[in-house]
Amino acid sequence: MTGSTPGSEIIAEAVRTHYDVGQVETPTPLPHAHQRRHRKLVTHTDAGPFLVKTYPADPVVLDALRFQHRLSRHLAAHDLPVARIQPARNGKLIVEIGNWAMELQEFVEGDPLPITWETLGVAGDALGRFHEVCRDLPRPDRDARRWRFSDAPRRLFAGLFKRAQEEGDAAAAIDACNRIALFLHDAAKELGLEQRSQFETGVIHGDWHVGNLLWADGRLRAIVDLEFAGDGCFLEDLAYGLSNLCVRTTTDPERLALRLGTLLKHYQAHRRISYYEERAMYYAVGIKHVATVSYQLPQLGGKVAGMTASEWMATLAAQCAWLEEQAHGVRQGMR
Repeated sequence: MTGSTPGSEIIAEAVRTHYDVGQVETPTPLPHAHQRRHRKLVTHTDAGPFLVKTYPADPVVLDALRFQHRLSRHLAAHDLPVARIQPARNGKLIVEIGNWAMELQEFVEGDPLPITWETLGVAGDALGRFHEVCRDLPRPDRDARRWRFSDAPRRLFAGLFKRAQEEGDAAAAIDACNRIALFLHDAAKELGLEQRSQFETGVIHGDWHVGNLLWADGRLRAIVDLEFAGDGCFLEDLAYGLSNLCVRTTTDPERLALRLGTLLKHYQAHRRISYYEERAMYYAVGIKHVATVSYQLPQLGGKVAGMTASEWMATLAAQCAWLEEQAHGVRQGMR
């Protein structure tokens, strides 16, 4: 949002005016939250803590928000945990005030999903159920074949390579770069627009990672952040989840195989992955992983998960080699 964004006191007064939640404290920004597309603030009230999200009062933005609310209700009706949207006094879920709007969402206490064999199963089960129960849910039109990180991230990767050369062994960085570049070249062919017509589409979450899966008291408390949800390739969610939950920092082949196998087994208890999806899946995971590291490194001051650019070049080269081996195994009928 721009300069029309209301201040915290104005937001607090709007909550007092439009909601039956008793006393309302001045909201504060949600720690560590991305505030690019809309603001996220926490306010404490007599009815408990809430997450306040503000938006420009733009018809396109608000239509997308209404879809998110329909999706949230649908997920809750199918026993998938979500953060409840608090209705205003007039019964509506969105309050429009001049050139801005807001929603009040239940603040769910929890931590990002920890990675264990149990939680990998939970995450796979939840994603499979999400895709299955939302298969026929009406959603806004958009080109489901176009999705983030479906193409080789050349510009982002070039920045990672340059940083790796400058801070470490230049020859090793070049060797790793060449191996990753060959993988990305093959991935681009496997995930071209024509190939994507073979992948099943439906309602996807669009940002399936540990930060959006809140965990507490030994269970999944809420699936949050539905702002990227909509029509898309199921493979997009799988690539996000496998990259973030299973691949992340390990290069151990046995651990990679066990992690991916655990998540996919639980996912496929609800929706079977087609041959075409499985063949392309490993390339999609690699593209998403390379793109994420390349993007996060400069954003996080030169280190991601404790590793520098030069360390990541070696790690990514090993991970991409393993992913390509799995993709070849699918093609040759060995998986």
